[in-house]
Amino acid sequence: MRAPKPIAVLLALTSLCLGGLALAQPPATESGFVHVEDDVRLYYQRYGTGTPTVFIPNRHEMVTSFASLLHFHDVVTWDPRGRGLSDRPTEQERYGIEAELADAEALRRHFGAERVVYVGISLWGNIGIVYAARHPESVAGVVALGPLGIAEGLMRGSLKRPTPNMTPQRVELARMRADGRIQTQPYAYCLLEQAFGVTDSYWDPAAMAPLLAANLCQYPNEQWSRLALAIDGIFRSFGFWDWRADADAVEAPVLLLFGEHEKWRTDSVIAYADHLRDVGWLEVPRAGHHVWNDRPDVVLPMMDAFFRGQWPDGVNR
Repeated sequence: MRAPKPIAVLLALTSLCLGGLALAQPPATESGFVHVEDDVRLYYQRYGTGTPTVFIPNRHEMVTSFASLLHFHDVVTWDPRGRGLSDRPTEQERYGIEAELADAEALRRHFGAERVVYVGISLWGNIGIVYAARHPESVAGVVALGPLGIAEGLMRGSLKRPTPNMTPQRVELARMRADGRIQTQPYAYCLLEQAFGVTDSYWDPAAMAPLLAANLCQYPNEQWSRLALAIDGIFRSFGFWDWRADADAVEAPVLLLFGEHEKWRTDSVIAYADHLRDVGWLEVPRAGHHVWNDRPDVVLPMMDAFFRGQWPDGVNR
């Protein structure tokens, strides 16, 4: 059935904006903190005026990358515990997958959302799938961007080791770690690490522009001497992970997007398709681990369609 003309025009303009016409980031309609524990507040920003339907962790990084989407959807995006502007518990056992699931549920209840589409990047993509398995009443869909493989055993030995690159910047990073400047000059170290330490996550280093524009180093929690607490806490909680049983239990649709130049063999990610009941996946050409920044022309229109309840053209089903 052909859409009525005004809707068709709106969808065409939306597709144009998401496919290549840059839109400035809209102002947040609401921002603040939500208590998820007595001594832990998560910082959030809300976009749109309706009940939120899209939940995106890692606000401090993703709000710049997803600026175009924020014009068209009701979104809540937040900094996970220990990240960005959120509170930072000092005990490592207070970080991990169970804490992430509980925090997402607390936010969903706070905003009165019934079932949400959870968007997770990297390891948060895996967390989103586990969230859908364990809280089916809360999750309408999951977008997993550049997730880890479905099981640690399938990833073992699959990491693509980059050719050592002893650029002057990497040499300086090593010197700053050795002489203690990682602690005494944390902002300077963070800027250098941000600019040169993650280039192997991109197919095209020029695509790092949204990450650099976000300037994660402005947040003390994102400086490397503090960041390790949260990241190590999550990975420790994974243990020898195997999420095949969780994937078998997921009823919600899952959109799985990852780059052909991922840092590990993509067969460990494609293995999700053997377990998820309702999945669309795509190995995106000319993209690395940060597939959302390498190929926004592919990823953002696909996310937009998925948010609207449609399977985007071009995914494997």
